[in-house]
Amino acid sequence: MQNISGLNGNIIPSAEGGDCTGAKSIITNDSNAVSTHAEIEFFSEVELVNIVNKYLNAIFHGKYTVSSIYDIKSLDANALQKELDYTMVDENKLMKQLEKYIIHLNEFEQDLGKKINVSENDIEQYVAQYKNGDVNTKYYKYLGVKTANIICRFPHEDAGKIVLVDTIGIGATSLGTEDEMLDTVENDSDAIVFMFRPEALRPRLSNTEVKIVEEVSKRVSPQYSKEMMFWILNKVQSGKAMNTKCIPEIKNQIKEMNFPIADVLEVDCMNKDEVENQLLVPILNQLTNRINVVDNLLIQRLNTFGERLFDEYQKICNGIDKVLVGSANEDAKRAFWSDIKGTFQVKLLNSLRDLYLNKYRALCDKPCEELQAVSKEKLKNIFKFVPSKEEVIEMLNNGTINQHNGIENCTDIMRIKIIDDFMELDGVLNNIVMNMKKEVLNILADEDKGRLGYIVSIEGKTPDEWIEAFIQKTECDKKDNYKYIYNALTHFHDFKISVQGFLIHEVRIQLEPIDFSLRGQMPQVYSDLSHKDLVADDIRTWLNTYTELVFDGIEKALNKLYSIPNRAMFAAIKDLYDRATYSGKFDDVSVTTQWRYLYEDWMSVIWSDKYKAQSSLKQSLEEWDDITVELKKYNKIECFCIQ
Repeated sequence: MQNISGLNGNIIPSAEGGDCTGAKSIITNDSNAVSTHAEIEFFSEVELVNIVNKYLNAIFHGKYTVSSIYDIKSLDANALQKELDYTMVDENKLMKQLEKYIIHLNEFEQDLGKKINVSENDIEQYVAQYKNGDVNTKYYKYLGVKTANIICRFPHEDAGKIVLVDTIGIGATSLGTEDEMLDTVENDSDAIVFMFRPEALRPRLSNTEVKIVEEVSKRVSPQYSKEMMFWILNKVQSGKAMNTKCIPEIKNQIKEMNFPIADVLEVDCMNKDEVENQLLVPILNQLTNRINVVDNLLIQRLNTFGERLFDEYQKICNGIDKVLVGSANEDAKRAFWSDIKGTFQVKLLNSLRDLYLNKYRALCDKPCEELQAVSKEKLKNIFKFVPSKEEVIEMLNNGTINQHNGIENCTDIMRIKIIDDFMELDGVLNNIVMNMKKEVLNILADEDKGRLGYIVSIEGKTPDEWIEAFIQKTECDKKDNYKYIYNALTHFHDFKISVQGFLIHEVRIQLEPIDFSLRGQMPQVYSDLSHKDLVADDIRTWLNTYTELVFDGIEKALNKLYSIPNRAMFAAIKDLYDRATYSGKFDDVSVTTQWRYLYEDWMSVIWSDKYKAQSSLKQSLEEWDDITVELKKYNKIECFCIQ
């Protein structure tokens, strides 16, 4: 980082062994910068109190807490240390860090919550743990530093808008270091540089390296880390730390473990030319060449967060609607009785009755036109599945194929293709059912019919999605006084028509003419394989003959089936009507009573304006309504995700 930015060890801490970086630094290239300077942002008092409490909790497991800066200053470090046994290794390490906060708080207390500007000569004491070149001169202001934003002019003329983020090392004993590093990687970084100096005496990866690469990959997604994470092997070419001989072994280990990384770069990080040519340039080239891929990965990640945020936002909007649910008194219920009865008995149930009686009952004896039209195209396709002469000859050129198993091979493939083609009719059937369900949904939700769309909007939802959302919001599945409504809606929700269910078996039966495992007797095919073109012609003649039989058989079978979708949809709507009208007819709480309960509970939403006008809290309700309307304007997925 020093070689990229041109800064020395007084600003970007570095040392052999042990952790030297005290605070997160962001180093920005500014080609117009006259001098190097930094804006130091300190933690607030509340944030520092939270940091100290994390140490106290980790060490003493909830025995001590602080609530102010004064409380921190009042802690007795010696007394706390005496409570720890020498066998408590982790707690003793953390105690040494906590002790720094207690003893050295006065060195940065006055700056908490502030941002200050410092010159180049003063930056070190805010970001480093000790003076460059003198480990005996220690600094402690870094304990209060949230971020150091360092502005300087990079030595490379074409460095552009490079921003370097220096995080505290993984080996640091500070609590939460790894989480802070991962947050930086996830939120602040385009390219991720993982620096690792292999030890000559230990030429292998440790669990620390493996874990951190896995954690980074998990945070940013394996796809992203594979594009933008670079593993730097710091090559030391002389001295007691020389490791050039062991680096090939480390590279092999990394390769064998198949980490999701963009590249492994072998670099002497003390050499400015190597840093530029073997580290900086390859990383920038990857950024440039893969920018579109990376942008798409970022958009996917953003959309994932957006979807989660939308789910939470929906819960808020749904919760707001429930604030007034069930709040109406008996006077209000009596005032709305005519509206309730007129809505669910006259407009909702009668409209359902009209739909099944006047439209779908009349269609019961008629073919489903959409299915019939597409099925006729599928029938024509049957002849397309007869292999060409060239395909038959190519098959005969296989030395193990004669004229008899040749024709059998052709028919085996033809049957599969025909079945697969007819299975595609599921798409047509799904559309037919979807359109019918939309008609029913319109009756349930429309302002002039059932008005249930005021509880759950139909915007952007399929009928099945609307039913699911309605059940969830009204808790139909949890309340006994809605159980018949719940049963009616779930039965209708689960209704579907599939090729597998009523049609494909009829097609399969009609394939017998091209299924010699059922027919037994093979046709008399020209057998002189020295004239394969004549054999191929004869095979195709027989195949076309059999295909005509298949065509006729399927056509006749389908003519009897075309009315089934219409009959099934009539039955589905009739079943919904019966369940929504007659369920529990002789029970204490029939479905009719449950409809009344539902509309009474949600009258403040279904008839919002009238409810406000009738209420003694009219002004408050109007203000509340304005808030809910404003919130709901954004209750749609496109507000949270990039389309």
